[in-house]
Amino acid sequence: MTRRIYPSHPAPSRPRRPPLRAVLAALLVVATGCMAFPVAGASAGSSQGSDGARARTCLVLSGGGARGAAHVGVLKVLEEMRIPVDCVVGTSMGSIVGGAWVAGTPIAEMESALRTARWDVVLGDEPARPERSWRSKELERLRIFGAEFGVRDGKAVLPSGAVIGQQLEGFLRTLLGPPIDHASFDEFPVRFRALATDIENGGLVVLSSGTLNAAVRASMSVPGAFSPQEIGGRLLVDGGLVRNLGVDVARGLGAERIIAVNLGTTLSPRDEINSLLGVTSQMINILTEQNVQRSLAELGPSDILITPELGSFSAANFAEAWTTIELGERAARQVADRLRSFAVPESEYRRWQAAHLRPLPQQLGAGSVRVDTSGLERVNAAALQATFDEIAAEGSGPVDVDRAVAALYATDDFEQVSLRTRAAPNGTELVISPREKAWGPNYVRLGTTLSTDLDGRSAFTVFGDLRATWLNSRGLEWRTSASLGDVVGLRSELLQPIDLRRRWLAGVYVDGRRRVDEVYVGEEPVGRFRDDVIAGGVEVRSRYATDAEFVLGVRRTYYQARQESGVPIANIDTDATSVYGQAVFDRLDDWDFPRSGSFARLEVEHAFAALGGDEVFDKALVEFQKSFGQERHSLSLLMRYGTAFGGNLPLLEGFALGGFQNLSGFGERQLIANQISFGRAVYGYEIASGGALAKRLFLGGSLEVGDLSERLNIARRLSTGNSDTRNFVAAGSIFVAADTVLGPVYFGAGLGEGGERALYIFLGRP
Repeated sequence: MTRRIYPSHPAPSRPRRPPLRAVLAALLVVATGCMAFPVAGASAGSSQGSDGARARTCLVLSGGGARGAAHVGVLKVLEEMRIPVDCVVGTSMGSIVGGAWVAGTPIAEMESALRTARWDVVLGDEPARPERSWRSKELERLRIFGAEFGVRDGKAVLPSGAVIGQQLEGFLRTLLGPPIDHASFDEFPVRFRALATDIENGGLVVLSSGTLNAAVRASMSVPGAFSPQEIGGRLLVDGGLVRNLGVDVARGLGAERIIAVNLGTTLSPRDEINSLLGVTSQMINILTEQNVQRSLAELGPSDILITPELGSFSAANFAEAWTTIELGERAARQVADRLRSFAVPESEYRRWQAAHLRPLPQQLGAGSVRVDTSGLERVNAAALQATFDEIAAEGSGPVDVDRAVAALYATDDFEQVSLRTRAAPNGTELVISPREKAWGPNYVRLGTTLSTDLDGRSAFTVFGDLRATWLNSRGLEWRTSASLGDVVGLRSELLQPIDLRRRWLAGVYVDGRRRVDEVYVGEEPVGRFRDDVIAGGVEVRSRYATDAEFVLGVRRTYYQARQESGVPIANIDTDATSVYGQAVFDRLDDWDFPRSGSFARLEVEHAFAALGGDEVFDKALVEFQKSFGQERHSLSLLMRYGTAFGGNLPLLEGFALGGFQNLSGFGERQLIANQISFGRAVYGYEIASGGALAKRLFLGGSLEVGDLSERLNIARRLSTGNSDTRNFVAAGSIFVAADTVLGPVYFGAGLGEGGERALYIFLGRP
C-alpha cells in the first residue's frame, strides 16, 4: 500500500449531481455577497510603474458562496490575454479560487473539481456513506438520522457550527495541495493574502503565513454554517463580514493596479423577509454591502472592476456553481479593451507562467507519518495508536494517509481529523491531528417516522439514541435507543471493547417492544391484539472496517399477547431461551435512494427447552439488496427469505409482509407467516435536485412478489391452531418521493392482488 502523495494536478472526484444540506442552503446565502456596481474609472492607465518596470498588479477576489465559481471564468480570460499578476487577495470563495491558483492548480482542474465534486459530502462532516462509521449506518437504518448533539450536566451542548469541515478539508487539499507550513505566503511565486474576521472582536485579520489550507478554511467559515477556524489563538470566521473586497489590503502589498472581481448579492425584497432566518440573512448582507461600498470607493482610474451578471443565482447552489464560470468569463471579456493594457508579450508571460506553476511536492519518506495524541483528554491514546498502526501495517510501502484519516474519523470520537506538516530531522513529517468532539462524551440523536394510508391507518413514531462513551480506559460504552408512538421500544446495552482496535466487543443488554397487530378473516381485519416482547442477553460482536458486523449471542425472551378489540383470541404468555447469530453487510451509497452498493443480512436463531424455555423453534432470515444508477436513473433489487425450517413459530416471532413496497396495497404487517419469500424491484427517476428543503425529487414505481405459507395472524389459527395457506401474491406501487432535510417523503399508491389497494404518505423510509 503506497502512501497518498498529493499531486500537483489531482484527479477530480467521480461525477455526481449531489444535493445540498438545507442548513447550508440557508446560511451560505448569507455568505458574503454584495450589490453590483459599475466599472470604476474611465481610462486604462499605464502598463508601467513609477520606476519604469511593469506596474505591480493585484487581483482582488470577493466572497459570494457558490457564486464564487465565476472567479474561475475571470482567471481563464486573464491567462488567455497574458496578464501576469503579482499578488492575490481573496475573501471566502475568492480565497479558495485565488489560493488554488496561487498554488499552481490549473484552471481546467479547478473547473473539473467544481463540476464533479459531491457537494453533499464536501459541505458536510460525514464521508460518503460506504465509509461512514458502522454506528452511523446502524442509526440510519433505525430512522435515527438527526444531527448529533451532546448532553452535559443535564444540558444540551451543540457543535460550534452546522459543519465542522472534515470533508471540506479533503476537498481543499485536492485544490491547494498538502497543508505545508509557510513562514510567509510571499514564498509563493504570486503573493497571497486571505481575509478573515476575528469573531471575538470583529476585527479584520489578514492571513499571510501558516498553511494555505487553514487560511482559506478560516476565510470561508460562514458563522453558524461552519465552525470557526482557530489560528494563532484566534477564532476566525468568514472575512466578508468586514472586508468582502480587500482593495486596501492589495494596496498594502504595493499594488499599483488592481483587478477587482465583485460577485454581488442583491438584497431580498420585503416579501421574502418573512422569517427569522430571512431577517438574519438580510442583516448580514446589508453589513457586507456597506463594507464593499467603502472598498469600491478606494478604486482608482488605473484599476478595473469586473462584475459578473449573476442575477438571482443562489450563493448556496453549489451543485450548479460550475455554471457561473461562463458568466465570469463573459464579464471579463466585456472589459477586455481595458485589460489589454495589463497584458505582456508572449515570451514574458511564458516566463511568468513557468514561475507561477506549483513545484512538484516533496515525497514523504517512510516513517514520516505519525499521529499526534497529545491533545487527547478522554480517548485512550493507545487505542488511537492501535487504529493507526493497523493501517500502517498494511502492505509493505508507506502509510496510506487518507485511509488512516478515514479510519480514525470512523471511530466517532473526533469532530475533526486534520493533517499538517512540520520540519523533522529526516525531512518533512506529516502529522495526523485528531480533535475530540467538544460536545462529548455523551451524545444524543433523534429521528421520526410518520405514515398514513388515507384509510384510517396512521402511525407516528419518535426515535432517540443516547450514547455515553469512554466510561473506562478500554472504551466502555452505554447505549440506549428508544421509540415512542406506533411502536414503543427500549434497548439499553453496555458494550466493552475487548481489543484496543475495538473490532471485538462484548455486550449485555435488555430489549423491550410493544405494538398492536390485527387479526384477519380472509383479508378483512376482525380484531386487534397487543403484543409485548421483552428480552435480555449477552453477545459478542466483531466488526470488519465500516462494512460488516457479526454477532453471536444467547438471550431469554418473554412473549405476551392480549386482545384489544374484536374477535377474541387466546392470551399468550410464554418464553424462550435461544442462541442466535447475525451478519450484516452494508455498503449502499444511500439508505433511502440508493444508486450503487449492496446490503445483506443473515439472521439465524435456535430456541431450545433448556433453562426452562417453553418455546422450541428454529428460524432464519436472509436478505440481499443491490442498487444500480446511471445519470438520473436508479434501480434497486431486493430479495428476502424467511423460514421456520418446517416447524411452527410463536405468533410474535413470525415473518411479516404488507405495507408500502413490502407488498403494496396490503396493510402494514397484514401478512404474518411461518415462511415467506419476497422480491422487489424499485425504479426511480430524479426529476429535480438542488433545492433547499427537498434536495432531490423522484418519480418512480415498484413491482413486488411474495410467497408465504402458514399464516399466523388469522382468526382460525389463533382459535383452533389450524392455518390457511396462501401462496403467491403480487403487488406494485407508483410514487413521488423527495429527499428532504427531515428524511425521505413519499406520496404513493399501492395495488395488491385480490383488490387490496391503498394511498400512502410517508415521512421516513417505508
